[in-house]
Amino acid sequence: MVIKYSALKEKDINYLKFILKSGTVTAQQIFLKFQENNIYAVYRRLRKLKERGFVRHEMLAHKVGVYIGTTEARDLVEVDVTVPAKLSLYTIKHELLLTDLALYYEFFTKKKGLEFAYKSEREIRYEAIGEGDNASKLKKYNENRERIPDSIFYIRGNGTTQKIWIELEINKKEQKRYDEKFKEVFEPALSSGDYAAVWYFANSTKIKNGVVTAKNKLLNGDKIKVYDIPEVILKDKWEEVLPNGATNGKTTGEGDSGPGN
Repeated sequence: MVIKYSALKEKDINYLKFILKSGTVTAQQIFLKFQENNIYAVYRRLRKLKERGFVRHEMLAHKVGVYIGTTEARDLVEVDVTVPAKLSLYTIKHELLLTDLALYYEFFTKKKGLEFAYKSEREIRYEAIGEGDNASKLKKYNENRERIPDSIFYIRGNGTTQKIWIELEINKKEQKRYDEKFKEVFEPALSSGDYAAVWYFANSTKIKNGVVTAKNKLLNGDKIKVYDIPEVILKDKWEEVLPNGATNGKTTGEGDSGPGN
């Protein structure tokens, strides 16, 4: 029905859903997600969507262009996500890395014969803040942000589904904040069985040390895993996990690129 009355093609709608779900995306991420023949096909479709007011384009540090869905796009495709109005550089980088992580595990789990789905930060945020005016929703979000995952991964294999809380840490917090969050948020979530595990992604040794110190104080600390952001993401080596590419080597122990290697 959306396509019939919008003069958009199904691929246009799929682009908009992915952009809205992610918050901010690069053309390369769209290229990877939809396995297009070439990047120019992505730019042509994005140009059309931009001209129609469904996406806007911004430059990240004058080097990388990012695409952001508009409220008009959300109204058209009817997805339950928050739409960013004004974004900080930190938020953009954080969202881009989260989308990269989701893409990585989508490809990685497929190679392992597993099923993968995820909820993005934008979807989780929408569920958390509910209805109301912008000021009240922002206040509610700020009060609960420590209790909201950055993303949720669902990995299904052998007839069971693992629901995994995803945290992506870029800046180091005080140890007290880690200790409080792990005790007040992660321990109940893991003890109740709401989540099978918590995966913490960070490349800073200080962050990883802080996380390990906090998790070692918990009864369910063994369910909190600390991983490096995969090299595939940081060095743009996507051919190593793409469906038709070759899998890369592995690292082991705390700080590796994820389970199943």
